[in-house]
Order: sequence, then C-alpha cells, then structure tokens
Amino acid sequence: MSGKRQHYIPRFLQRGFLHDPREKAERTWLHRCRAPARLVGIRDVGVSEHFYSKLRPDGVATLDDLITAIEGSLDGEVTALRSAPVGQSIDSASAARLTAHLLLRTAHVRSVFAQAATQILDGAASLLTDAAALREHVGVDSPGGTTVFEQELDRVMAKLPLETMSVPRPLARRIARFWAREEFDTLSSENFPMIAQALTRVVSQIPTWIRDAHNNALQTSTGEPWEKYLATLHWRVHGATGAVLPDCIALAREGASFTPFLLSERDNVNLVVLPLAHDRLLVGFRGVNDPVGLETLNTASAACSDNFFISQSAADGADLSILIGQRSADAVDTIVADALAQFRPRRQEATHRTQVQTNVTATPTAASLSFSFMCTGLAADVAAPLGEIVTAVVQELTRSMSLSTLDGMTFSADYSNAIQSVDRGNLELGTEQSHSREYGRPIAKAVNVFRDGTPKTHLVFDAIVAGWLLSEDHNERANAVHILVKMLAKIAYTERHGRKLLTPSALLPDEVVRFVYECVATAPSDYFTARESAFADPTAGERYATLMLDSLISARRSIEEARLRYRNNEDLDSLLRAALPPISFVLGHAAEWLGHRDGLPEQDDFPGASLTAELRVFELHNWLELFGRDLRALYPADDHFTSARLALSQHAERLLWTVQIFPWPMEDGSLYVSVPWGADGSA
Repeated sequence: MSGKRQHYIPRFLQRGFLHDPREKAERTWLHRCRAPARLVGIRDVGVSEHFYSKLRPDGVATLDDLITAIEGSLDGEVTALRSAPVGQSIDSASAARLTAHLLLRTAHVRSVFAQAATQILDGAASLLTDAAALREHVGVDSPGGTTVFEQELDRVMAKLPLETMSVPRPLARRIARFWAREEFDTLSSENFPMIAQALTRVVSQIPTWIRDAHNNALQTSTGEPWEKYLATLHWRVHGATGAVLPDCIALAREGASFTPFLLSERDNVNLVVLPLAHDRLLVGFRGVNDPVGLETLNTASAACSDNFFISQSAADGADLSILIGQRSADAVDTIVADALAQFRPRRQEATHRTQVQTNVTATPTAASLSFSFMCTGLAADVAAPLGEIVTAVVQELTRSMSLSTLDGMTFSADYSNAIQSVDRGNLELGTEQSHSREYGRPIAKAVNVFRDGTPKTHLVFDAIVAGWLLSEDHNERANAVHILVKMLAKIAYTERHGRKLLTPSALLPDEVVRFVYECVATAPSDYFTARESAFADPTAGERYATLMLDSLISARRSIEEARLRYRNNEDLDSLLRAALPPISFVLGHAAEWLGHRDGLPEQDDFPGASLTAELRVFELHNWLELFGRDLRALYPADDHFTSARLALSQHAERLLWTVQIFPWPMEDGSLYVSVPWGADGSA
C-alpha cells in the first residue's frame, strides 16, 4: 500500500550507495549545491509528499501503487546486475526497460520541464512586449500573403458591413492594413500590461501543470519509445570505485560531453551511463565501448544533477557540489533559445536608427576623375577658388563612395536657364526643367546625361551656393558643403542602386501603385543622400524639418483649392495633376529628414528633432516613423531593394487620404478614385 511519502528515486537503487550496508538505518551521503555533505537516511532522500498520487479512500489503486508493483521485479534485477561480473554483456531489452523506468519517474523530469516552460514564457513575455519583435512575428510589415496579420485582417474585414457604409471593400482593406501598420506599436504598448499580467498568472500555474502532465504520462504511457531507443545500444556492466548517483539517474554522452539523458539529442548520443552502485555502472554504448574515467563521470554526474547527488562516502563527491545544476541549466537554456528563435526579430532595429554601414571599395580619386567645371554669370575671380574647394570635396568623398559617373558641375547666376542649357547627350531625354514650388528655393539639381553612350550625371547649382562656399561665415560654408556632398551622394546612390530601381510598369502590382508610384520615386534617393551627407552639417535637420512642414502646409492648401475647382468642373484629371506633385515634395522632404536623422550618431535631440512632435497636429507623427521604418528596410538588403521600394507607394496613398482623395482597384483591376465631400462641401 502506498503512503504519503513517495520516493521518486527508489530506495532499492539508493542502497547501492549506502555508507555502511550493515547499518539498519540505511544512510547515504547527500550532496546539495554549495553545502557540506550530510549523512542522511535514504527514507529522506529523493522523496516528496504525494509526489505521484494521494491515497484513495475507496481503495482503488493509485499511480504510486502501480509504480510500487512494477518495482517489485526491478529490485531483483538491480541486485542481480550489481553482482554480475565486470564486463558482462546485459540483455538490451532488460537494460532498456530498467533505465527508462528509473529516469522517467524522477523529480528531475518535472524540474527541467518547469524550468524550460518558465523560461519560455518569460522569453515570450519579453518578446510579446517588444513591438519590433511582435510586429515581425505576426507579419505586420510583410508584403502580403498568408501571414497571421493578413489572415486576421481578412477575418475582421469580412465581418464589417462596409456596403451599408458606402465604403468600397478594396479601399477599406487598404486603409485598414496601413492604419494597423502605422498604429501597431501604439496599440501594442497599450496592451503590454495586460499581456504581462496574463503571463504572470500562467507562470504561477506551471508547477501544477507539469506535475499533472508528468503523472498522466507515467500512468498512461509505457515509456515504449524510450525503451526502443535504449534497446538499440549494447549494454555491459562496468566496475568503478567511488561512483556517485545523480538525481537525473542516467547520463548521456554527446561527442565528448555529458548531459542528462532526458535532455540529450538522441542522434548524437554515443554512451549512456546508469550508476547502479558506488562500484558498479550499467553502460549502454554504440560503436566502441571506450572506458570513462571515474573523475570525469562523477564531475558530469554532479553537473547533470538538478538538486542533489548521493555517494557512499563524503570524499567521493568532495568539491563537486558547486557544479550541481550547471549542465541541466545549460541544456534548458539551449532548448529555450531554440524554441524562442523563431519569434525573435531577424533584424534588430533601433527605435529610430540603424547602424550605417560603409562599403569600402576601390573608387577613382579626384585626380583620376575627368569632369567639367563651369561658372556662368559669376565674377571672374570666383572660378579658381571655387574649383579648388569643389576638387577638395570630391577628392575626400572618393575615399568612401564611387563618383565615376560625375559628368561635371555648373554654378550659375541664372539657375533655371543653366538647367535647361545642359547638353544631355541624347535628344530623347529632352530638356530638363527646374520644378517650381510655392515654398523654399530650389538651388541644386542632378541632371541625367549621356556621354559616349554612358549614363552620367551633371550637377547644377545656383550661384548662391558658390557664394556660401566662399563665405567667411562658418554656417554658410557648412550649409554649402552639405549641399555639395548631398548632390555628390546622389551620384554614388545611382551607381550603387540606380539600375535596381528601373521597375517596368508591367511589374507593378496594381493600378493604384502605378498611379502613385512617381510620388515616391525619389524618396529612396532622398533618404540615402541625406543619410550619407549628415556628417557634413548636423544642423541640416532643422532645414529638412522646415521644408517638410512647409511642403505639407503648401500641399494641403493647393490641393484644397484644386478640390474646390473640381466641385465646379468635375475634371478629375486636373485635380490629380494638381495633387500628386505636392505629395511627392512632402514625401521627399520627409525622406530627407529621416535619412539625416539616421546618419547622425544616436541621440535624443538634434536640430530639427521636433518634427515628429510638430506632426501630431496633422496626426502624421506615427506615419513618419513608419515611413522611416520602410525606408530603412531598403538598406543594406540590396537583393530586396526593388520589391521593398514598391511598398513605399502606400505612403503616397496615406498622404492622399489626408486630403480626401482615395484611389483603389476595382474588381476588374482598373483604377477608381473616390473624392468624397470634405471641407470643400459647402462650396
């Protein structure tokens, strides 16, 4: 009949490590971590109240009764093995059955599973409260398809009565998907406390769940898979002098290192050891039966133990108690790390910035570059010193970026005419123009040209840039050098990425992307060049912030006027021609500010850093961070550059929504643009 105190390491196994077998008390030396060995009765070792089951008042057999019945025969088997001659071969089936039963019933099983479960939940808590990890796990930023995010979005959208709300379902889905991406971090952070609280409750229940699962497994499972595996080994009895018994019962050797058998990788195991007594070992092996040194074995037994090990004498385990728990902890850590690996973000991303990586390649020096230099409408004594400054800047930049396609530079007092006058080398390219805008003042432009069939770039600067370069004012010089570096970075950008971005219209995914694609065409370049030139003038962020806000206000004003005209003339094409260029300017300046921020050292404050806060009034502060995330995703993953760039078109749609212009694809794939009545409705 079972009792309240139930042994998970049977006393018949412990008797092989008795201090003095002649004593009636049956005592052994108990070693616990960082504590002196104690001589204790085996009735108090490897035992716990109701470890397997409580007594049944109706007399029905309990799990402890079943285990006790099984061990009636195992006791005799262990006694026979202890008296077997050293080196004797043992029946594999018998050895496997004994080993499987002993190692599966221990508290060590529950402990390691509880440790692993707790660590996994702790790890999950940290990941689930990490917005970057969570958004990657559910696929928030994936292009589409069968991600968890897409599936959940479709499930929710299917339940919405959009038809009664007069909202086209394709349009509603585009808006919902982008809004979820934009607000994901905010929504996640609001729910983090609830997630953490729920996981804390779960962790507190782990010991109970593990106990119940372990007991259920012992009652319903025969341990057959373990027995089958262990029966594939060859078994023999080995002699020893002073072996100890770990609380994990059996050790497995993988390569040259030992681990608790239950935590081993079976395919890597070449040896299994079950200590039967202080002078006998049951050893299962595959291949060569090479001997194991006792010192190595005892050290491994201590490290593989979870809470304790026992020995015949205090000296047998001397100085080893400090190792208790180490190998089990290492094995659990590995298991947990593997389990959590799939949930961790593949790309660790800072809140605002990523580490800028410089590609060091052999680049032509300024001395080897051949490019034209012209000054038109400037004083005669300007050309020489200006040329020296330009050459010095180019010389320095060629140390880190390729400028081989630089055709030349022109500084002109008539900026617009100078742009139109550039010989582009190909009549099909037409004449380049300076695009006017309602804010700021364009002062630099990169013009694409052909020279002997090779595409190159000619840079045109307003005369004011020349004046700043030659100025005695430090701020003016810094501003001008920054402009020059940024324009030269455009050349490096084109050489590095330009050909990857030539996406034929036929490859664009739908008519909406084709419609807004040109709005984001320059954003990758604007981001890259601003990032690469940030070092030249850290204060440029303030100018970018001003340009972004000015362009946004200008765009909203001009599009509002175009909407009023549209209400009278119903000329949608005219409205769109008026709306798209301003949206493109906003996206370009936003990309410049984001690139500049990412090009600076990590810091909370810099000139222009207030832009995010200033965009709150337009409810675009979260959008700006999402735009930055998508731009950073372009670099340095060149292989995915083109497809990632296409996703930027969603940001053009996002800004059009703010002015009540909604492009969306109809069932036949054609483009439809909804222009609902907004603030212009009273006109």
